[in-house]
Amino acid sequence: MILLYEGKRGEMRVLIGAIGHESNTFTPFPTTLEDFHVLYGSDLLTRPLHRSSLDGIVTTLQAHDVELVPTIAAGAMPGGVVEHSAYETFKQAVLREADASYVDGVCLYLHGAMRAQGADKEHPVDYCENDLLRELRAKLGPDVPITIALDMHANIVAEMVENVDAMVAYHTAPHVDAFETGVRAAEMLLIILEENIRPKIGFAKLPFLLPGEMAQTSLDPMATMMNMVEEIERHPDVLSASLANGHCWADIPDVGVAAVVVAKRDAELAQAEADRLAAAFWERRTEFRVSAEAYAVDEAIEQAMAAQESTVFLSDSGDNPGAGGTTDVPLILDKLLARQATSALVAGIWDAEAVEACAVAGVGQQVTLSVGGKLDRRHGSPLKITGNVRLLADGYDYRGGIRRPPMRTKPGLLAVLNVDGVDVILSSTRLSFVDPAQLRVLGLEPLDYRIVVLKRGYLTAPFQAISERSILALSPGATNCDLTQMEFRRVNRPIYPLDPDITWKPDREIRP
Repeated sequence: MILLYEGKRGEMRVLIGAIGHESNTFTPFPTTLEDFHVLYGSDLLTRPLHRSSLDGIVTTLQAHDVELVPTIAAGAMPGGVVEHSAYETFKQAVLREADASYVDGVCLYLHGAMRAQGADKEHPVDYCENDLLRELRAKLGPDVPITIALDMHANIVAEMVENVDAMVAYHTAPHVDAFETGVRAAEMLLIILEENIRPKIGFAKLPFLLPGEMAQTSLDPMATMMNMVEEIERHPDVLSASLANGHCWADIPDVGVAAVVVAKRDAELAQAEADRLAAAFWERRTEFRVSAEAYAVDEAIEQAMAAQESTVFLSDSGDNPGAGGTTDVPLILDKLLARQATSALVAGIWDAEAVEACAVAGVGQQVTLSVGGKLDRRHGSPLKITGNVRLLADGYDYRGGIRRPPMRTKPGLLAVLNVDGVDVILSSTRLSFVDPAQLRVLGLEPLDYRIVVLKRGYLTAPFQAISERSILALSPGATNCDLTQMEFRRVNRPIYPLDPDITWKPDREIRP
């Protein structure tokens, strides 16, 4: 998906930055400034590279002798709606450097699903990216080009499209092309500046709430849809095409799937191809189901316990921190213990009080605790367990070359409690286990267990690489994959699948 831009090098200044958060309106606590990892100014250019979209932007622009105007890089684990003051801090860091007399262009990474607490009751949730781009465009005027890289789960709205010159979203889920997406956004900006063009954007919004677990890009129907995206991108006048699935666990108006096509000059082409892409997606809407092997909770556990495979990875999908889950719903642990499962690992449960009790008791000591069910009280209640403290670890320390995932807060103290043959990781902060290395650094080899419970949806690529079999449990929580079980009050209705009989066709609005 790389344009391989070969334009002229020269004296250009480009404002860059990255603001990313996937905000779940069903999560019962806000995301605060302290939850973010934030860098300002020149620190953006000296930090270690992690093949993020921002890294793709920086690497590409530096390779073409562009002078960078760095602003901010801010990111946090998906969670509740962001405190308004935190978002304002990030926005002002970008706007302070936005001077049309100084910068020739803007290239940003924005997740696309960040929501902030609104300023009043009539606007309880702000669309952060839309708000930022509106103010950025107002300050820079119409002539300074803006391009953005987005997550595949961005919620793109019409006004966002109107305030940028080009955009591109990840093409893979699980996301393995973040760097390449940043490269693409930067190369589009260079083409706009060097060729002095004003691209045309085709946009079509589908009334469709789609969990990411139903849209892995290696599996149909999403695989076929992404083949169509790549076919559109091969047109000589097309700069990019994107299918953005949106973040479905956001009870806000105008959420849904979006098809976006950016053409160099031809508005009719851009809109026609966006409409064609959206119509093909809508035609296959009933085919989008959980693409992994998936069952209700009891059957998922039964299948995992009866499996012939040496290790089964069991996803607690309703409490997935990768989409904003609290990680404190203890339902699957409760059911494993009730069925007397052994050789199982639960990774993990967020409960600072339980970790403190384990630390006070010490390694090798028996403790009786009530774990979980203290944050998401709607979907779980505290579970009383008795076990032996197997391990206490300072989660800050990833030894052996294992790096802490970028843009995340520090893990803090955690404990491993063995309860009748089930090892339970208890954390003092909300953790997202995305790589087997996070378990191995604790001395826990995942392949030594018969069942490994991860609070995830689909497995991340590193876990997929070692998984012989994975099962997704359709569990309750803030990230329940069965959206009909969630209480949506503010989304525009009708919308699929809440309203399964809805009809829809593309709106043929051509943007000049």
